[in-house]
This record gives sequence, C-alpha cells and structure tokens, in this order.
Amino acid sequence: MHKMGKTWWGRRFLEVLESYTEPGQMARGRQYLIGNRIGQWGIRGTRVEAHIRGKVNPYYGIHEAPACTTEIEFAPIPDAAWDEALTLIGSRAGYISRLLFNEMPDEIERPLAELGVRLLPANREEITSRCTCPELEVPCKHITAIYCLLAGRLDQDPFLLFELRGLSRAELIQRLKATPLGAALASALDAAAPEPQPAASFFTRPIEQVLPDLVSPRDFWRGQRKLPAGVEPATPAAVSGILIRKGGDYPPFWDKDESFVEVMDAFYEQVRKKGKDWL
Repeated sequence: MHKMGKTWWGRRFLEVLESYTEPGQMARGRQYLIGNRIGQWGIRGTRVEAHIRGKVNPYYGIHEAPACTTEIEFAPIPDAAWDEALTLIGSRAGYISRLLFNEMPDEIERPLAELGVRLLPANREEITSRCTCPELEVPCKHITAIYCLLAGRLDQDPFLLFELRGLSRAELIQRLKATPLGAALASALDAAAPEPQPAASFFTRPIEQVLPDLVSPRDFWRGQRKLPAGVEPATPAAVSGILIRKGGDYPPFWDKDESFVEVMDAFYEQVRKKGKDWL
C-alpha cells in the first residue's frame, strides 16, 4: 500500500486532521482504508458520504461484519471571500498556471490567509462528522478512514479541495479562464492536436533507384552529392509536454510514490541525450 499525503497539500490536509485526532484512531482508520472496507462513497457539494464495513469479532459476539454510514461535511467558504481569492489567484501567473496544470501552487495559503480565506480547515469546528457506529470517541476510526481516503484523492486531484470548500471544479476552471492570464494559458492547454497524416505503409519501405550501367569507383565511394555540413534540428514532437503536466503529479493510473511528471521529465531527458549522441 502506497503512502497517503504524497503531495504537500495532501500532507498538510492530514496534518490538520491529525492535530485534533487521537493517533490510535488515525492508525485504525488507515487499516480500514488498506483493508478495502470503504464501500460505496461519494461527494455531494461539501459533504462526503460513505458506507463502511466493520470487522467480524467472535470474541465480542460479532459474527457478521457490521456496516455503518459515515458523513463528513466541510464548512463552505463564503462567495464574497471566493471572489477576492480568485481575483488574487487570477492576477498571478505562477498560481493560475499551476492550477491549470492540476497542481496546487506553493505558498498559496499565505496570500489567501491575508484575505481571510483558508482552503485547508484550520480546526475541527470547520468539519462536521457523523457516523452510525456505536463508538463514543469522535472522530471514530470510520471517520478517520475517510480522512485518509480524501488525503489520497487530494494527491491526485487538488481541485477536490476547492470543491469541498464550496467551489465546484467547473466553476473554478471557468473563472480562472475568464481572467486575462487564464485565457492565454487556456488557449495553449486547449489547443487541438495535429491531424494524423496518412502513410503508404506502416513500415519503412526501400525506394528503388535507377542506376547507370557504369559507375566509376570515385562516384561509387564518394557519391554524386556532398554530405551536409551540419545536421538539421529534429522535428519537434507532435504531442506537447503540456498533456503530461495537465494530468498532475499523481494521475489516477499512477500508483507510485514518485511524481509522474518528474519521472517523465527524467525519461524524456534521457531520450534527448541519447538522440543527441546518435546524431
């Protein structure tokens, strides 16, 4: 099982929740997540709802896995505060470009805090949780299991944090693209891929050349044309690196602890070097 909180925003999310949660409960919640005991779950606005299967324990007379319903609700950020925050984000190229590339900008919390906006909940009063299990301790292990689940999802999708605080993904993207900087960046992101060009054959075929009846040894070895003095630069790839970065560091298909973008950057750098050596 790969660790949760691989990105800085995923780690910060867990740190906030761990600050007011008993360590043993967080450990038990992780075990519920690792054991695939979280069944059907979904997000409705700022609320997360899940059905979780418990454990069989004959010692306590539990012979069938109990089921409970767990809910977590985040306090939404007021619309007026969102207006100020998005105006600030839209005026800074570093912030808006990272968000459009599916990444959470570093230090974004600091300027937003000056506006009174906090993406990450600051205390337990900003999170309301309920569970139908008989545990008296709050949050229970089922609630902490949802915490761990959300931390892993945030690694893959930082926009989820905006959604849990009351701003849907569609509205966030729309409002970012409405800014001058966002419109310029969006045009590059939304650029259509070039149309594929037909080819006579999938494989390279030799081209037949008509040779004269008599060729002198000089012409045979030196050819009729001089070799080029330099090598023409390679044609740029048809698929831009933007497509890779748009998926973010941890896209859904990527289950490694290393960033997918960093791995692909290293891979392409090796390909570039090898290609340069061959030329």
